Amino acid sequence: MLATATQATLRKLKKAVLVEMCEARELDTEGTKEQLSQWLIEWRDSTSRSTSSASTARPETPTNESSPATKTHSGRKKISVPKLLQDHSEVADPNTPAHSHGDTKEDVEADGALDLEELGLVDKEIPVEQIQKGDKIGSGGFKDVFIGKLRGRVKVAVCEFRDELSEMDIRELKLLAEFKHPNIVRLLGIAIPERSLHVPCMVVTELCEKGDLFDYIRNVDLPPVNKVLKMMLDIAQGLTYLHDRNPRVIHRDCKSSNILITNRGVCKVGDFGLARVKNTTRSVIRSLVGTVNWQAPELWSPKPRYDYKVDVFSCAMVFWEMLAGWLTDKKKYPWEGENEHWIYLNVGQNKVRPETEPLTEHWGSDLVNLMERMWHHDPNERPLMSDVVDDLTAIMEARRRA
Repeated sequence: MLATATQATLRKLKKAVLVEMCEARELDTEGTKEQLSQWLIEWRDSTSRSTSSASTARPETPTNESSPATKTHSGRKKISVPKLLQDHSEVADPNTPAHSHGDTKEDVEADGALDLEELGLVDKEIPVEQIQKGDKIGSGGFKDVFIGKLRGRVKVAVCEFRDELSEMDIRELKLLAEFKHPNIVRLLGIAIPERSLHVPCMVVTELCEKGDLFDYIRNVDLPPVNKVLKMMLDIAQGLTYLHDRNPRVIHRDCKSSNILITNRGVCKVGDFGLARVKNTTRSVIRSLVGTVNWQAPELWSPKPRYDYKVDVFSCAMVFWEMLAGWLTDKKKYPWEGENEHWIYLNVGQNKVRPETEPLTEHWGSDLVNLMERMWHHDPNERPLMSDVVDDLTAIMEARRRA
């Protein structure tokens, strides 16, 4: 195989196979798949040049190291990743013969491919034939979401990507694979279609049949107070789980459309495309992300510096959307109808917050006061999400005793 291989075809093999090939030729085995492939090609070409009978040399007999064009040695399929995730350090050896003219379309596509093993998601692979796709329930960007069934019995959500996965998509998958909490949307698996040119990846998650909180507020009549408190507690517990991880995860885009609701009414935090891992307690992240109507003001400076307290602020805006939305016929999200300039000026500089006085009579001052502490202008004055969980639990207990 090595006699006619390109780096693209070698990269389709599992790393363990490449290591075996390097060991057999007494090459270094400590490297990435990219490096191992390059070393094998360099070894082959240097051996070819140093052999006087190179022109009549008999090619290697194919062994069980070979693999189909669209699969790895074990049959594991590839997943496309953006160029920015690839190693750009490779410099072509000027003495290495060019193979580009003989490369197949699959070889060219493999230049931007990594397998699930490389992504640390090998245990999440689901055979495509185990997924039944039903009606489309959502669409956005380069994704379509369908109701589906897994193995013919479990209702699931199937997200089809219509293009190569972006860096954000890859990050979301890797984060979801690590999470295990009743208030976080659960990743069930990933499938790579055999012909993956148009649909490179199918992501299977648990199905939250009642949709997102944004629509739920608008489509469901005023629930009992204890039900609303339980939903708020669900959201707070999901964010607490993220913030208590080591390293800590900041969601950065907590809003009602990113809160999904199961058939039993359990709220789950989802959509981790903007989530960021915070490695130390001292590090402060600098970038502008999220949706401005729910955002914390510290995100709006030219060079924003912020930490996990941005999620506390956004969560307060979601709580307000719930409390205010279920008390009026006009279901509004925060600052609906205002442009970004108005929001930056009034929320950021003038410290304006949504009106809360009409909420106190129905929901109680304890709940409204908690919400107001959560959207405090100074992040240091905002409670931890774990404190929010404790406060909500205490409020619920007090209501039960009353």
